[in-house]
Amino acid sequence: MGIRETLNQNPRITTAVTGGVVLIALIFIIYQLVGGSGVKIPTKAYYTDDDGATWFADDIQKVPPFDHNGKQAVRVYLFKCADGKPFVAYLERFTPEAKQKVEQVREQMKNGDKNTPPPGPQYEELMMTGVEVKKPGDKQWVRQMDSQRASTITSVTCPDGKTDTLEPVMPD
Repeated sequence: MGIRETLNQNPRITTAVTGGVVLIALIFIIYQLVGGSGVKIPTKAYYTDDDGATWFADDIQKVPPFDHNGKQAVRVYLFKCADGKPFVAYLERFTPEAKQKVEQVREQMKNGDKNTPPPGPQYEELMMTGVEVKKPGDKQWVRQMDSQRASTITSVTCPDGKTDTLEPVMPD
């Protein structure tokens, strides 16, 4: 006698098996939705106030540069390779004009200003044209819109020149 015949002759077994499968599927769905292995949205980022020699975690919503213990702090992007030792890949900040506009838009949105349109293409353009990057130790900041120069700064490789073990380092 096959499985189909057994299930047809025993509706209670069929109901129990079906209910078990549905229960397992629901448990799996709930686990995924509640955060079992879901993506965690970062709330912190790394910043430095000494050109990348040291770094600290702070609110990801801060608009660099900002004052930190009397020094100007900028965003720092950390990576690690096979050896697991974090290193500073590059630094990032906003121009004074862009910083002012970004903070203004965020404040208006936070206060629920109905006359403020949601961030759109102009805001995205500001995020591109008003951001500067540099390698630690470099004297000159490069506008991100200077794509050729900026891409040489933001292209990250391990000290051995490889990229296969390269991983970003995020605050906990």
